[in-house]
Amino acid sequence: MSFRLLPSSTMHVLEGVSSSAGLLAWGFISLLTLRALYRWWSGTNGSGLPYPPGPKGYPVINNFFDMPMHKEWEVYRDLSKKYGDIMFFRVFNTPIMILSSQKVVLDLFEKRSAIYSARPHSVMMHDLLSMDNFFSLLTYGSWWRRHRRAFHQNFYPNAIPKYRHIITKYTSRLLVSLYNGGDMDESARNAIAGIGIRILYGVDVKSVTDPFISDAIEVSEAFAEAATPGRFMVDNLPILKYVPSWVPGAGFQKWAQHYKQVCLRVLDKPFEFVQQKHEKAEAVPCVATTLIDQFPEGNTQERHEEYIIARNVVSQSHLAAVDTTHSIACAFYLGVLTNPSIQATAQAELDRVIGHGVVPDVSQAADLPYVSAIAKESLRWHQVLPLGFPHLVSEDHVYNGYFIPKGTIAFGNAWGMMHDPQVFDEPMSFNPEHYLRKDDTGAWELDPNAVEPNPTFGFGRRICPGRYLAFEMLFSVVAASLAMFNILPPEDEHGNPEKLPEARFATRSAMMKPEPFRCIFKPRSAQAEATLENLKASLPFA
Repeated sequence: MSFRLLPSSTMHVLEGVSSSAGLLAWGFISLLTLRALYRWWSGTNGSGLPYPPGPKGYPVINNFFDMPMHKEWEVYRDLSKKYGDIMFFRVFNTPIMILSSQKVVLDLFEKRSAIYSARPHSVMMHDLLSMDNFFSLLTYGSWWRRHRRAFHQNFYPNAIPKYRHIITKYTSRLLVSLYNGGDMDESARNAIAGIGIRILYGVDVKSVTDPFISDAIEVSEAFAEAATPGRFMVDNLPILKYVPSWVPGAGFQKWAQHYKQVCLRVLDKPFEFVQQKHEKAEAVPCVATTLIDQFPEGNTQERHEEYIIARNVVSQSHLAAVDTTHSIACAFYLGVLTNPSIQATAQAELDRVIGHGVVPDVSQAADLPYVSAIAKESLRWHQVLPLGFPHLVSEDHVYNGYFIPKGTIAFGNAWGMMHDPQVFDEPMSFNPEHYLRKDDTGAWELDPNAVEPNPTFGFGRRICPGRYLAFEMLFSVVAASLAMFNILPPEDEHGNPEKLPEARFATRSAMMKPEPFRCIFKPRSAQAEATLENLKASLPFA
């Protein structure tokens, strides 16, 4: 027998049997092959039920060539018009599912969260970069739940007011930096990262060159690359992780070695710094010291585990403050720069409610519905992770008559949900009225029936536990910036304003942020300028 489409080991076995046995074996193999091809062609499986709808694909590779590689969230949004709110793909033998409506996400990620809360294993992120210690990538189970409890203890809604004085201080620092002509992007990152690092570690940072910030930026860049499907072949062929870095084509190993060291620095160094200060009674009270104070006595396994949990919790929050919240703040500036009438309406509300030249306090959010709606719209308009983190299905199950196999990697298309024209009128436009309605007197109030921008923070049990703090930080930046400044396009050499920029977003692999744009910040009034001068005189902050 010389037919060589089968592996040589199989051929060797077949060559040693009688012709009748060989024919029987060939018949059995042919039957299995035909059955597999039938399943591919019919879209069915052993359950007798169809998979969710999706592109047909090809034998063996299945939907390999159907997977978009650029702005996937937009492609999936468009495909959902053909295939519906739940789409199924298979890349080689890996099933992938894209969910495109909040109803389906609610049904699966929340109502069936017990089987939708795991994370898929990434060789690059988990094995080579040591990102498996970051909370968002932890395997679902008791270890994850212990981390979640530590998060909830420090970031549940009633815990947030104790951080407001820190938010106010660093927001004031942002205002002074903008008043002094500082770069908008860098000023916003310094302030927002400063809030997070002060709350988490009790450390005051003032520049993006500080390792507390610069290392976290590097980790975010590494994550953006590693989280992109298909970016690294080692995720499809795990055996490649054993290939030495000097082998041609193994440049990913050198890349991973560099960023692994940065990941470990972000995990270990800040927390070790605080612990050493704490032992000398020199640490500033913060989330890290709160968790350290709860460690059990003695050099026990439980104490070691609590140390790891505390370290992981603060490092994850550290990354979110440095990159994610900063990116949304930049989207806010872009949104109001390109919509002067929105800016003017918000400023009129601020002047009416709190007066001219006054920096608003986060506690006044309920009295400032239009400004609050701008913060919400910034979250809706711009998703830093448009497809969010992947969820791993841990059991075979059936949904709406479709069979969903164990091992399916499921994504919620947050960008698609937040840009659905059936839900939001003109969803590509920045418009806080998506979250507003008029009351009986004709005044704006928050619409309780509006679809909240929660998908920006994830889904189900894996939703970001720091979302309440993130919103207060964002609101503070939005309200204070609009109260103090007119946010305007740059002026040419003759003092004439340049053309307003287009609102564009650049993709960093799996992540997205506003493309670079320029703007200037002019004090709105003499009262605002006096307030800014007083803030400037009070620097540096302790």
